[in-house]
Amino acid sequence: MRFIELAETAKQRLLERDQTFQDKSERLVGLMRALDIVPTKRASLNGHWHMLLGAMIVTAFDEKTTLDISTRRKGNLSDAGLTTNMMKWLDKLVKNKMLIPANGASKALGALLLSDHLIEQIE
Repeated sequence: MRFIELAETAKQRLLERDQTFQDKSERLVGLMRALDIVPTKRASLNGHWHMLLGAMIVTAFDEKTTLDISTRRKGNLSDAGLTTNMMKWLDKLVKNKMLIPANGASKALGALLLSDHLIEQIE
C-alpha cells in the first residue's frame, strides 16, 4: 500500500482505540527505540510520530501488504502532514533488515517487505 495512504489508515486505526492494535504498535515502538531506529531524546514531543510509524507497520502486516515508497521527496511527506524524519527512520529499518526492499536497494525505496523478525515481533 502506498506510504501516505498507509499513514492515513494507521491514523484512523489509532483513533479507534483497538487495544490489540495499540499494544502491537507500542511493542514495535519499544523495539525501534531499543535498536536506535527512532531517537529516545525528546520522545515526549515526537513520540506520536514513532507511534504512527509502528502503527503503519502493524497495518501493513494486518492487511498483508508492503510499504510502498514511490518517492523520497521530503516535500511530499510535508504536504501529507507527516514528519520528514519518517524517511530517515525507514532507512534505518532497512539497514537493520527489519524492512526488506523488493528491488534490492540499500534505502527505503519501492516495495518494502516485512522481515520475518519483524513479523515475529508483531505477532
